[in-house]
Amino acid sequence: MTSRTLSNPPGGVLPWLVVALELLTFAIVFVLVAMMRHSAPAAFALGQQSLDARFGLALTLTLVTSGTFAAQGVHSFRAGRLAHTRAWFFAAALLGIGFLVAKLMDFTSHAAAGERLGASDFWDAYVLATGFHALHVLVGVALLLFVVVRLGGRRFDDEETAIAGAALFWYLCDAVWFFLFPLFFARA
Repeated sequence: MTSRTLSNPPGGVLPWLVVALELLTFAIVFVLVAMMRHSAPAAFALGQQSLDARFGLALTLTLVTSGTFAAQGVHSFRAGRLAHTRAWFFAAALLGIGFLVAKLMDFTSHAAAGERLGASDFWDAYVLATGFHALHVLVGVALLLFVVVRLGGRRFDDEETAIAGAALFWYLCDAVWFFLFPLFFARA
């Protein structure tokens, strides 16, 4: 195992800076949602009645499993098993696509019931925060698939940055959901 300095983290500095900025952005979102939840408990309680905690848990398990697959892909890459790396990243991306399909169905069913932007503070917060997260999942899936397609073919300038950086961004999606899930699905 190669020893790394703080100025040369796994995946390179740029992915870590991107993730740090994204975490800061999401931290602001979390604080705003928590403040809204505190200041409008009745609106949140009413909105949460339309959410199924089992669905939120299924989304959580989907992302955690996908993150595990991405981690296995990084380990496979570092062991020189490129075919395994591609397979793990592809499996992670498939679960990410499953997450996005489930969220699209969720948004669609709630919108059909009148639970959309402008319906209440709860639905504004839910749609904007989880929609912003879903956008990140979409980017993460694209990064994972980019690695799948390119790995073993045309070489990356820095394969460690490409592979570990894509996985790092994917872990960001996991970490963010760990905060969104209780903010919206946990009943006070």
